[in-house]
Amino acid sequence: MAKDFRFENFKSVYEFEKAIRTRPLNEAFKGEQVSKNKGDSDWYQTENFDEANDFLLKGWNAKIDEIRTVLEKFSSKVVVERRKLRSDIVGFMPNVPSAIKGFPQSMYRYTKVNKIESQRVLHLILNTCSTGSTSGETLLNAGLTVLKLAMILDKSNVRTKIDVVPKMSYEGVNKCYGCTVTIKDYRQSFNYAKMAYPIANPSFFRRHGFAWLEHLDGDMRDWAGGYGQSIHRRSKSEQKEYLEWAGLLGDGTVYIDLDDCKEAGFDPVELMENKGIK
Repeated sequence: MAKDFRFENFKSVYEFEKAIRTRPLNEAFKGEQVSKNKGDSDWYQTENFDEANDFLLKGWNAKIDEIRTVLEKFSSKVVVERRKLRSDIVGFMPNVPSAIKGFPQSMYRYTKVNKIESQRVLHLILNTCSTGSTSGETLLNAGLTVLKLAMILDKSNVRTKIDVVPKMSYEGVNKCYGCTVTIKDYRQSFNYAKMAYPIANPSFFRRHGFAWLEHLDGDMRDWAGGYGQSIHRRSKSEQKEYLEWAGLLGDGTVYIDLDDCKEAGFDPVELMENKGIK
């Protein structure tokens, strides 16, 4: 049977919110929309969809300061010095060819490079969609781990783009639907207000991820019962098949899920090594 795969990338939280707001609700979800349920705030971490939407568009104030404090403290510890070997009058090692020719710049020394002509880029994709038992603290720790990793890379002259996953699920054997939202592009700095809700609040996937699914077109009756099974709970081969199809694996792209962060002990350096980032 042919695979039924879907994938979308939204370039900002605003583009993502607009898609949900302007697309018609699929007939299959007109009986009940899990994204709009009220109450059960311990599970959603929001009272209703409107509150979640405010956090998405305006920032989640409860976590912005905490995230800023943690990352700025971490940033002060990350020192990556780029140096280049140059010929000069003084230095630590002779430049033999220059000395033979009688050039005054006959010694090697290191100088800091303020501008490097070419830069590497790396696309980080964070998927923390998880079971209902996962705490907000665990999500925050995972998100901070990836942001710290991006900070290390940025200071190593590797520009990073960060996408987060509000929904990526299988339904049955052959259907998998998912999307990503960009919270940092390659030349953007860290915007804590924009990052807080997507990386740390379960409502990002329990309300906004579900809402994206509710507004897809086509026959969605199979999805209406349980909204699918998160991709991280499927076999490695199934995960790889979908991620490769969606272009989320390969050179220059690193896919990171909650299990990856846990296995690294929420340590960005350990995560970098585990994912083979050099």
